[in-house]
Amino acid sequence: MATMAAVPKLRPAILRAIPRKAFGLRRLATFFFAAGSVVFVLLIAQQFLALVSAFSGIVMICFLAWLLAFIVSPLVDGATHRLHIPRGIAVGLVYGCVALTLVGSVLAAGSIGITEATNLVNRLDEATATISGSLASLQTSLGISTGTIDLAALFRQTEARILPDIKATLGTQSGAIAGTVASIVGTLSMILILSIFIVSDADGLQAKWRRVIPNRFETQLDLFDRSVGRAFRGWLWSQVILIAIQVTLTIVVGLIFGLPYLFLLCLVAALCMPIPFVGPGLALLPPIFMAAAFVPGAFIPVALLLFIGQALIMNLAVPRLMKRASGVHPLVTLLSVLIGAQVAGIWGALFGLPVAAVISMLANYLINIQAVQEVEGVDLLEVTTAIRMAYPEATPEEVLAEAADQAEAIYATQREERAAT
Repeated sequence: MATMAAVPKLRPAILRAIPRKAFGLRRLATFFFAAGSVVFVLLIAQQFLALVSAFSGIVMICFLAWLLAFIVSPLVDGATHRLHIPRGIAVGLVYGCVALTLVGSVLAAGSIGITEATNLVNRLDEATATISGSLASLQTSLGISTGTIDLAALFRQTEARILPDIKATLGTQSGAIAGTVASIVGTLSMILILSIFIVSDADGLQAKWRRVIPNRFETQLDLFDRSVGRAFRGWLWSQVILIAIQVTLTIVVGLIFGLPYLFLLCLVAALCMPIPFVGPGLALLPPIFMAAAFVPGAFIPVALLLFIGQALIMNLAVPRLMKRASGVHPLVTLLSVLIGAQVAGIWGALFGLPVAAVISMLANYLINIQAVQEVEGVDLLEVTTAIRMAYPEATPEEVLAEAADQAEAIYATQREERAAT
């Protein structure tokens, strides 16, 4: 009987070992195919990015053309309605002004800027001599012995290492600068032409785009359009405002203290301000250098006024402009610039914020929908319809945000009732 009792115990153990082995093989095969699929997708993505990078210049021109069309389109609509002219004439009128402004700015920057830069290079010896003398007098007034440290000698050593390279570079690159200006004018012409076609046939392009998207996603598509419009248009106007403020500050300080090469200073400030993080600081260096080199008596007042003005701009104007332009948290702003710079270099750093703003708006929309749907007894359609009737001018995302707030209040009440019982 003991032998008969032992046999049934062995057979189930053997039978149980077979499914375990089969299950292990299935899991290993599933893991293998999943890993292979991930590797295959990554390889496809790598090839796609390589293909896109090969056409990066064309992609950037198309993107800038779309961006220009995005900015100019409201101006065309406004000219059409206010002046009561056909849309084609309005497109020609607006783009004529845009073309004159852009080409005139580039030519003025190329002619006046190069002239002032060449004159500045010819006066660098005078400028460095003035700075060296100022450092020597500063060291004497502070009572610091030259045996301890010689500021003027250190400056002359640095000048001897850097200044010849700067002169040689500017001398050899004069032709390249002229070619770059011509290339910029040609690129701007291509961008203008593409942008004109986009604005002229905006309704047709938008209709074709909407035909690609199923009708059930019409609300999401409208949200995407508004999000892109608010983020990019707001970001661009905020950059224009910041550049105008910095250029105005430079002009005021330059006129008060008689700084030379004022056009070149304003041009450098306008180019530096859009650069994330370091741009505002770089915009201060040229006028401070000009004051130290050519107006040494005004060096301290110029530096103080510029630093105070820059501090007011960065602490008062920038947060309000960025909040109004993007509507995202400052931490998201910082991360978007860092990630954009890592992914796409300077262009990614410049346009990382509006892209992050679009993603943030779409994410908030989905989160608000989920917040309403998770509350028992709350119907999304009924709540949004009631809110829309109460606030007819509200956008869909504002209606949904209000619905999410009401749903959270209802959920808090339900939780308190459950806790009380």
